[in-house]
Amino acid sequence: MDDHDSPIIRAARPEDAELLGALALRSKAHWGYSPEFLEACRAELSISPAYVAQHPTFVLARGDEPLGFYTLEALSSTAVELGHLFVEPAEIGRSLGRALLSHAREEARRRGYRVLVIQSDPNAARFYEACGARRVGERRSASIPGRLLPLFELDLSG
Repeated sequence: MDDHDSPIIRAARPEDAELLGALALRSKAHWGYSPEFLEACRAELSISPAYVAQHPTFVLARGDEPLGFYTLEALSSTAVELGHLFVEPAEIGRSLGRALLSHAREEARRRGYRVLVIQSDPNAARFYEACGARRVGERRSASIPGRLLPLFELDLSG
């Protein structure tokens, strides 16, 4: 396998936005949600060039092919939220999510944050727990009325 085959994590470019939004929807669909549910989530999962310009966004790619991505959204001077973390469905279970979360943790720490807040899909909760995140409560879904989502924190001080 040459270097071209090894995935790298790079800063996203505004022109990546549409591809990343489509990847997020495919990744969400991996969990078997209905078309109606996914349509209700579309706006929340969409990524615009302006969003990429305003929020640290990183892509895990093999060559030009994005395999996953994450974003960071500042909450305060000490806390930042993992706005998105999605992996291409065919790549789920191959440690790419773990690589992205590890990169996000280091990037947030480098930017001076002490806590990484994570609103998780219920299907991803075990993943975040396995990566050391501590469940701190629930948050209402911005897309689905009445739906509560697991809320985690990762301590960045260690």
